[in-house]
Amino acid sequence: MEVEDVESFIDAISKKENPSESVSIKRLDEHLWLSIPKAERTYYSPRLHIEIEPKNNIYILHCTFGPDPSLWTLFMFIHFFLGISFLGLMVWLYTNTALEKSNFIVYSLLSLIVLAWTGLYLFARQNRKKAAPQSKQLLEAMKNFIS
Repeated sequence: MEVEDVESFIDAISKKENPSESVSIKRLDEHLWLSIPKAERTYYSPRLHIEIEPKNNIYILHCTFGPDPSLWTLFMFIHFFLGISFLGLMVWLYTNTALEKSNFIVYSLLSLIVLAWTGLYLFARQNRKKAAPQSKQLLEAMKNFIS
């Protein structure tokens, strides 16, 4: 595909026919987001972010996979809550230790936080494996668009 500038390159990609309607495309400046259509989308469906950078009459594509923004926001909120809770419990642990009181409740709650973090990690790993076929689908669509 021969084009003169980034704008025409992105226009050519975003206007190209998608015969299988296998992905949806969103565009903002030099950025494209490829995602699975809503009918096939699940909570673990990935998105492919493509940043197009012109350099010496060629175009460099920086591609990254990511989760749905709403799921990512929920995950970050949960991690933030667990982190703040962990810090609060550490203060409570220090206070109880300084006052020579029992720390059973604090240790129990800290254990629950560690279990929750471990559960979130395992949940994310499992969903990454589930999303692998859709990630390959997005890569194939990207190859079709740029060829």
